[in-house]
Amino acid sequence: MITSRPGESTLLHRKPRFEKDLRMLDAAVKRIPRFLMDIAPIQRLIRAPGRLRLVSKADWPAPPSAVPAPPELGAVQWAELARAAVRCQEEAITLLRVWRDQGRTWPDIYLNGISPAARLMGAMWAADQMDFATVSIGSARLQAAMCELSPEFLAGARPQGDKAKRVLLANPASQHTLGSLMVAEFFRLGGWSVRVAYAVEDQNWISLVNSDWFDVLGVSISSEQQLPFLRGTLARLRQASANPSIKIMLGGPLLQDSTELVRVLQADFSAKTADEAVRLADQWAVGG
Repeated sequence: MITSRPGESTLLHRKPRFEKDLRMLDAAVKRIPRFLMDIAPIQRLIRAPGRLRLVSKADWPAPPSAVPAPPELGAVQWAELARAAVRCQEEAITLLRVWRDQGRTWPDIYLNGISPAARLMGAMWAADQMDFATVSIGSARLQAAMCELSPEFLAGARPQGDKAKRVLLANPASQHTLGSLMVAEFFRLGGWSVRVAYAVEDQNWISLVNSDWFDVLGVSISSEQQLPFLRGTLARLRQASANPSIKIMLGGPLLQDSTELVRVLQADFSAKTADEAVRLADQWAVGG
């Protein structure tokens, strides 16, 4: 009869588990050299303190701050542009591009820089501070500057598409064309197809609106001397238009102080600024 010593059966049961532990330990020991190789670069970095330093929160690069908006264009800038335009066209263009590089948009520069500068020259002429020839030269150079800058102004223009809305801008006074040019640029920026007619006669207007489709007819009024001509002409234009639902918009210097002209001339609406003209024309052309 074979008998086992005390505790021998317990050892026999533990032997498989003990062998498994030995195998796991052996595998762990074999991985030690690989581990040492993996941490070797870290050890070398630690031995060279000059190459390793703690970075405090104060050392972190500051987040980029918002670029401050350029100050609004005011009387100082208007006078500066007026003087530049009187002296030289290139000087005026250089100044306008300086304003653009300062972070202003072209629409902002046109509305709040060029327009007030032109009005300032007109006010100086009215106050006998600038002669008519100088005002004409300065205004013509501002207009020429707008023509040269047109590709930059229209760089972000809305695509016209196949069914672009069409506007005819008519200016009976050929000596006041800067405002009409600016309005035309803003309409093009807004995706409109634009046609401009300067110093046209009654019959010419009727032929224009009768031979082509226009959603809006814009008329610039710069003096009271134009009113007798316009009183009868606008009604005939509406009747002769190829578009029976054409909308008539009034604009120009005289509209700044005479809001009753829309009713007197039986127009549909008026606009005091170029951007307002486009916004209102969009609304009237859709539903009236």
